[in-house]
Amino acid sequence: MRRLFLLALLPAMLEHDDVVALLEQYFYAGLLGVLVIASLGIPIPEDIPLIAAGVILRLHPEVASWPGALLTAWVGIMSGDLVLYRVGRMWGHDVVKHRSVRWIITPARFNRACDYFRKYGTWFCFFGRFIVGIRAVMCMTAGATRFPYWRFFLADCAGAVLSIPLFVGLGYAFAPVIETLYSRLAEVQGLLIVVGVVLVALFIAYEVRKHRRLAKSDREAEAALAKTADPSTAAASTPGKTTRGTREPVEADA
Repeated sequence: MRRLFLLALLPAMLEHDDVVALLEQYFYAGLLGVLVIASLGIPIPEDIPLIAAGVILRLHPEVASWPGALLTAWVGIMSGDLVLYRVGRMWGHDVVKHRSVRWIITPARFNRACDYFRKYGTWFCFFGRFIVGIRAVMCMTAGATRFPYWRFFLADCAGAVLSIPLFVGLGYAFAPVIETLYSRLAEVQGLLIVVGVVLVALFIAYEVRKHRRLAKSDREAEAALAKTADPSTAAASTPGKTTRGTREPVEADA
């Protein structure tokens, strides 16, 4: 809800004609781009731009249509999901070893998602689409485990077909409430900007610390695994034993 207030802050700072002009030029492109980024696992809940699209359809019906908004949202969401599926299918179970996606899927998340796929299969694809934080992991794990492409596509598409009108409709229904908040937000917009910047800075600091802790634990685990796998280290740490292929020197009889 805090993100929705911040999203509503920008129109409150502009004149009505400026808002309409921006929406006429960038509504579809902006909605498509944000949803593609959100569906790729970037920490932007895709529900927020969908709700914002509903608000725009209610307050500025001249700049967009329901069919155009729903189709654009569906293309944006499915594009990101299919990219994640292909990435998972390309790297397989080694996907958790790639630093470029470690912030999306960790070994623990991957193992849990694999368990869900074994238990629920297609239903996990369908319901996973409705859960923030699970969507990207579900898509990537589906590809990594070689889950059938068409079963994944149909289940994910069915979830998107239901969720998109739901959140757009919520934004459309509550648009008058948001419109009445514009004037009040304008009175304290300076404070809201400061608060927003502070919250973003705290969120970034939290994410950086979390990823550093994960990287440190991964390095420690890899070092421990390498130590146990090194035969020379294992032999040296075990008194009274020698490595295979060597013999104790035999002293000559006096």
